[in-house]
Amino acid sequence: MKEKKCNGYESMFTFLSEKDFLKHLETCEECKKEHERMQKISNLIQEAKPYIKQKRKNSQILKAACAIFIICFTTISIPIYTLGTNVYNQVVASIDANSMTVEEMGLPVDEYGFLYIN
Repeated sequence: MKEKKCNGYESMFTFLSEKDFLKHLETCEECKKEHERMQKISNLIQEAKPYIKQKRKNSQILKAACAIFIICFTTISIPIYTLGTNVYNQVVASIDANSMTVEEMGLPVDEYGFLYIN
């Protein structure tokens, strides 16, 4: 009587119950080797899990810090910018109100009102 052929580690792991799968591993060398490799990978993942969680936590902290910085920066810089713009406009307006034209200063001008140089 011929033994039932193995469908591969993945299908056996997926479709068999744990008891039947462990029984299958006792008879199939190929699946047993694959299971040992998967156990090694699983152990590596479990070992790296705290580092991955810490990295994710650090990333979230960094994102929160960046968001707080942007909020603080915009909260402070926008009023300063508008204040600076208002001051600049007031200075320009006062200079325009108090300034004399080139013609009023007695300098030679052309027909367009620009300074005329010989």
